[in-house]
Amino acid sequence: MTATAIWPMSLYNQGPILLVVDALLMIVLSFLPIKINLNLKLAFIVVSILALVFWAIYINGPVYGAITILQFLIVLILIQLPFEYLKDLLNFTVKWFAIMLIPSLLIYWALFFVDLPSFGTFVHPVYVPFDNFIFYIRTTWDNQVFPRFNAFLLEPGHLALLCTFLTIACRYRFKENKWLLILAISTVFSFSLAGYLLYVIGYVLLKVNSAIKGIAVAIGLAVAATAAIGLGGGENALNKLILERLERDEHAGIKGNNRFTDSTDFIYQQSFEKGKAWTGVQNTTNMENVKGAGYKIYIIKNGFIGILLSLLFYILVIPSQPDYRYTISYLIVLSLCFIQRSAPEMYHWLFPYVTGIYLAKYEKEKRLNSLSADLEE
Repeated sequence: MTATAIWPMSLYNQGPILLVVDALLMIVLSFLPIKINLNLKLAFIVVSILALVFWAIYINGPVYGAITILQFLIVLILIQLPFEYLKDLLNFTVKWFAIMLIPSLLIYWALFFVDLPSFGTFVHPVYVPFDNFIFYIRTTWDNQVFPRFNAFLLEPGHLALLCTFLTIACRYRFKENKWLLILAISTVFSFSLAGYLLYVIGYVLLKVNSAIKGIAVAIGLAVAATAAIGLGGGENALNKLILERLERDEHAGIKGNNRFTDSTDFIYQQSFEKGKAWTGVQNTTNMENVKGAGYKIYIIKNGFIGILLSLLFYILVIPSQPDYRYTISYLIVLSLCFIQRSAPEMYHWLFPYVTGIYLAKYEKEKRLNSLSADLEE
């Protein structure tokens, strides 16, 4: 199941749905002005995609292989788009995602003050039931702290990561794209530890280029942490859902490290002991015992070979003469995300990453061309 599936689609088999969505995206993108540049780099990218497809077929069967090839073939179209079209596509995506989040946020806030009528209960086989407000589904699970915002997605973490990746693709340029503010607000109210950490790490890697900015960010984080700890004697959502989860734990490392169950840990360890970690063990394992999200799940399903093939693609797709700081920073953020939620084949990873690194390359070329023109004058 895709991590960014909206709730109405989450009850159905994701394979056929993704096939239809992938095919429609291919058709829509094919109408854009694309000039295919056949070169050795493109050949390497195609070979890496074919390797991922064959591995997907070996691991999960032909349907998953078909989904994989459609997902990654769309990347081939994205990297051929001219700068302006690629930028417009990213801005369009951010804008309409933010517009969809606005009614979600309004309903979420309104429910603190009034009891709005719902459209019944949305029951999912994996999650506890949700109160259904169409644009917003509210979990009926009481964490006894504060309701976390997940909009129309199944988990607050799904929302926070998608908002973070899109914001990084836009390089945190709030002045150029005001819709990013809606994504930032949504991330804040998600109270997602992973979302918070990756959002801040991405900002530091991309925007902090002087000691003054670094000190300002450090002071801001320290003030926020101090306020959270002191506000209400520490009995507040930011402290309970974020800061306390960063405390050290003897078994998990930090309290917030709750991505895997004991049964998952056991199966993961067994894959190493049986020498199956390279190829994965899902074909010989009762996957109902594998619960959670993150790198252990990915290795159980796809093995280390799956990780290496995905990494190879993410490296090969990097354009020639890229914006090295931006590209490396984005790869660091994705690598950290992979630890706790591994989905390198999904659109909420691929689309922001590819559009981001290619827009950064084109902007770098424009700066260099402008500088060259100034020097010639």
